[in-house]
Amino acid sequence: KSLWEAVENEDTLAVQSLLSKDHIKEKGVNRVSDQGLVPLDVAALTHNSPLLHVLSKAGARPNPVLCQPAEWAFKLDALVALAGKRVEEKKMESLRKPGPSADLSRQVRLWSLRLQLYCRMRENFHKTELPGPPSHVSILVTSTSSLFVSIKEPEGDTMGLITRYRVEWSTSESFKRILGSVQVTETKNPSYTIKGLTTGVYYFVRVSAFNVKGWGPPRCSTPASAATSSWRECVGVKSQFRNNEGLLRKLLEDAREPDYKGICFESTKPQSPSKRLSVSRGIKQLFQSATKFVRLLQRGVYLATVFYHKDNILVTAEDQIPLVEIQCCSTSISQDFFWFAKLSCVWQQVPWLQQALASAQSSSSSLLQNRHNILKAVSLLQTSLGTMDLGQVYYEPLKDRQGNILLVTLKDYLDITLSSPDPPFHWMPLARLERNRTRTPLLPEPTAMDTLYEQLKEKISFHRRSTQWAQPGLYVGILKLCSSVEQIRVLVPQRLPNLLCHTRVRVNAHVSREEWAWLQSHVYTSTGSAQNLLGSEDECLTETGALTEFARSLRAAVTHLLTKLNIPLYRAYQYGVYTRELLQFGDKASMLLLLPPSEDFSSSYWPLVGTKEPGLTMPLQIFELGIMFCFS
Repeated sequence: KSLWEAVENEDTLAVQSLLSKDHIKEKGVNRVSDQGLVPLDVAALTHNSPLLHVLSKAGARPNPVLCQPAEWAFKLDALVALAGKRVEEKKMESLRKPGPSADLSRQVRLWSLRLQLYCRMRENFHKTELPGPPSHVSILVTSTSSLFVSIKEPEGDTMGLITRYRVEWSTSESFKRILGSVQVTETKNPSYTIKGLTTGVYYFVRVSAFNVKGWGPPRCSTPASAATSSWRECVGVKSQFRNNEGLLRKLLEDAREPDYKGICFESTKPQSPSKRLSVSRGIKQLFQSATKFVRLLQRGVYLATVFYHKDNILVTAEDQIPLVEIQCCSTSISQDFFWFAKLSCVWQQVPWLQQALASAQSSSSSLLQNRHNILKAVSLLQTSLGTMDLGQVYYEPLKDRQGNILLVTLKDYLDITLSSPDPPFHWMPLARLERNRTRTPLLPEPTAMDTLYEQLKEKISFHRRSTQWAQPGLYVGILKLCSSVEQIRVLVPQRLPNLLCHTRVRVNAHVSREEWAWLQSHVYTSTGSAQNLLGSEDECLTETGALTEFARSLRAAVTHLLTKLNIPLYRAYQYGVYTRELLQFGDKASMLLLLPPSEDFSSSYWPLVGTKEPGLTMPLQIFELGIMFCFS
């Protein structure tokens, strides 16, 4: 079946299938038929909305010849007459022939269907009136130089099928001078982003709809105008852009200087490339053949690496997760653990760090010795596994009553095909690994490694969730902290542990100057509270429609967030709002921060009883690293 046959039969699925083939999409979607029609004409005049959306998405354009209603009326009359004439001719021809003819029967059937199609198109054309204005046009400030225009189709039954919209913008309310105009052909959820606007200038926007009878009257936007701006323009905010990545890169480059902080590197005679290659190969083969992975924990600190691909786990020849010893006696490793977590951001720098800490072996500093041992264990795993990247550190060490401490890294092999790894490693289904695993004998309590195997599915699921991105939008989050003897922990949701507990306010992540100024004036009071956010509607709303919608959305989001965390709404006045800065995660996600009162900073771990969303607490430093992994 050809594309035109599918269009004439109004077979939307067939059209969609044919357009998925690139050569047909390029040549057929705008091809003019022998009758002077394009596919979009049939969809529009049969009021076939699904077909219109499929064609528009494929790049279908309006008829280049037929533009005026009079031209359309004349053309449709001619098509009906032509189809009727062809039907009669083919019937007469079939009567003159002595025997039945399959070709003539097919021609009679084809032109009869076309006659019905053209009659229906003509009838719909005469019933169609000029479209009215769109029922609603809204504009949102999405950056310092862009506005987002959202359109709702006109109301009424005699409008025909809208095939496109025209968006116009101007700095004049009367549109005496139109600065720009664009036609939007996507009619299912019509919208357009106007870019390249001047910051601080107010723009007026209007939209009109088009059908086969022509352009209808325009609808002005709500609000009537908007100026592109940013929250950074307000008084009392951190206006400078952060460049943490650049600062870290510079710090690393400075640290590599020979005289940095008194660290000196031994001068070595440069080796030829061939010699370096042979040495590296020899070392790799030596470790691959001689590496002895730990099987039983014996009161020490260990490092395990979990590489997974879909439902398969990388294991050693003994069907064990790769496990090496860091040191033989376990002590408090809070500082070392956070240092190890930071190390996961620069796995490639382990050889350089080993060289920098080479003197630690003879040092009396236990801190330097511990870190040297960590680097040694990491290097051993890197060499054995044949990769520098050992993945992301699990947010807390696993401990047992025998005194063992287990550090875990996880890595998902999404970007490679599942092939046979170098010996002695191989892939094993997770279900089989769990089935074959037995608890360490002669011990009354499970070891940290036993716990890892028992919770491996949960650990992998957590790792997958921790690398997911939040959906685009503006969020409101709550900074709930709790303390212990050694660390400060932060409450996060289990479903998305790389963000604070949150609720989405709206899809648009940008906050304009006017919105931020409203936020400062309503919540940055003498007590810095969020009291007014949950006040009556009359107290929160302002004269402009954009701020009205912002206030409503924010109030609803704060109410939802406090409710799902089982925080009484009457306590909202105790919560502050951080108005010095909007937290931004890339270009598509941002967050307003609610700050609990100081008395809520407790030593008891959350979540509290009655919360509607499962949560967990993790060390604040690990949470910060998780954000870097996910959003940087």
